[in-house]
Amino acid sequence: MSLAARRFDPSAFLVLTRPGNVALTALSVGVAGAISSPDWPARGGDLLTAMAAAALVAAGGNAYNDWRDRDLDRLQKPHRPLPAGRVSPGAALLLAQSCLIAGLILAGWVNPAAQGVALAAGITLILYSRYWKGVPLAGNLAVAFVAGLAFVFGGLAVGEPGNALWAAALAFGFHLGREIIKDMEDVPGDSAAGVGTLPVRYGLPAARGAVLLVFTLLAVLLPLPYYLGNYRSAYLAVALAGVLPVLILAAALAWRWSRPEDLHRLGVLLKWDMLAGLGALYLGRPGG
Repeated sequence: MSLAARRFDPSAFLVLTRPGNVALTALSVGVAGAISSPDWPARGGDLLTAMAAAALVAAGGNAYNDWRDRDLDRLQKPHRPLPAGRVSPGAALLLAQSCLIAGLILAGWVNPAAQGVALAAGITLILYSRYWKGVPLAGNLAVAFVAGLAFVFGGLAVGEPGNALWAAALAFGFHLGREIIKDMEDVPGDSAAGVGTLPVRYGLPAARGAVLLVFTLLAVLLPLPYYLGNYRSAYLAVALAGVLPVLILAAALAWRWSRPEDLHRLGVLLKWDMLAGLGALYLGRPGG
């Protein structure tokens, strides 16, 4: 198959958006709506619109990140659609722009506050890809911030974001630790390309210490939503059985492991554990 033909591969556009991450974003928004108001089914239309808007913004941000990283990915991830020649750079940029704009329009149909949050998320994703990805901790904080915003966004969709703030804070910490681990995985390629992430600039011991600190603080905060009366006992049970052990294991393994393939498996484990966290929030939601 010629390069020109492969540039029109429809599946490559889906891969650019990172559909697994997009689905998790939409699910996070849905759970945020459910934990924010016991009357959330009555606002189901707004919540579904918010989920679609968040999915589009996430898809656009992911596609834009691939477009920005197309030269770096020739070294690190040659299988990705752009370095593999399955999508042209112009088509990838158009996809990113279209998804971001469509997501912002849909968010405006929910309410102005939700649109403001969607705009903040979109701008942060663009700044991350353009400027912050190679700055120690800055890129990690940006991604974690956007992950937390998904819960605020879902709460705003039903008009009562208060109960989603704890979820946003926990999501921020979880994603911050995971993003640092992903930077540890990418050290060989980032070093060769001169990308100054935390482990590249200050070494793996500094990154391991940061992961340990973040996950320790997160483990301490994890039970507080229950003890402060924000969530029911089902939250505590699932969080302690399904989330806390993985945090402890991840911190321990990140301290020991240095091979990229091992760190990749750890990142995948943490991604799956997000489902346990979302389950804890949903099952323990106030008034559930």
